[in-house]
Amino acid sequence: MVRLWFGPHADAYVRHIPANAVTILALCFGMTGLIFADQDQISAAIGCVLMAGLLDACDGRVARATNSASRFGAELDSLSDVVCFGAVPAFILYRWGLSAYGATGWLVCLCLVAAAALRLARFNVAVTDQNRPSWQSHFFVGIPAPGGAYLALLPVYAANSEALPQAQAVTLALFAVPVVSGLMVSAWPSFSAKAISRKAMRLLFIPSLFLAALVAFGLFVAPWLTLTLCGALYLWTLPVSKWRFDLHIRRGASR
Repeated sequence: MVRLWFGPHADAYVRHIPANAVTILALCFGMTGLIFADQDQISAAIGCVLMAGLLDACDGRVARATNSASRFGAELDSLSDVVCFGAVPAFILYRWGLSAYGATGWLVCLCLVAAAALRLARFNVAVTDQNRPSWQSHFFVGIPAPGGAYLALLPVYAANSEALPQAQAVTLALFAVPVVSGLMVSAWPSFSAKAISRKAMRLLFIPSLFLAALVAFGLFVAPWLTLTLCGALYLWTLPVSKWRFDLHIRRGASR
């Protein structure tokens, strides 16, 4: 039956199903987030975006584990990311508070969508230099789409955790979202979470496990505060990543 449906290359198609299914599931969570946002259920909508981010972190690992990484999977992942980390967070922000600024608020939201699309298009067509130093694989060019969505929603976390009053958080979003959008399409080097997590699990397994458990506990006890603190920590890594990247460049130039 499988060969009748997929033809002579059925085995190859079937091997790609698990990773692509994870990507499609992430897309489904993103679309569900749109429905929740339209009904002003902002907490549920953000939960869908976070779940999509978790699945996005898993689909590549599934592809490598099943030896099914492909150009098709990469393109599908990017299409899903534009929805989950561009359109959905932008609509959440608009429904949450930026609609109070009318057309200006909507233009700010469009900045995030456009930045996500441009970033992912650049990533898809970028040609990797086979002779580049191995350390460069630990960095992204610009903030990745999931990270950009997370930072763009940081004012929502801060307002819900009562770290900021709602009115101040909305004003912050009005200025912060364009900055985040600019960082997504910039050449600013940011740490690759996948590369860092693999290195941490290999060299610092117990501390990494403890940190993961601490974050999970925080999400259970005080989710909005935990999300806010994690966002602040991510912001702190941006100047650190630039410093580390420039340090590697200087070391290479001095040799």
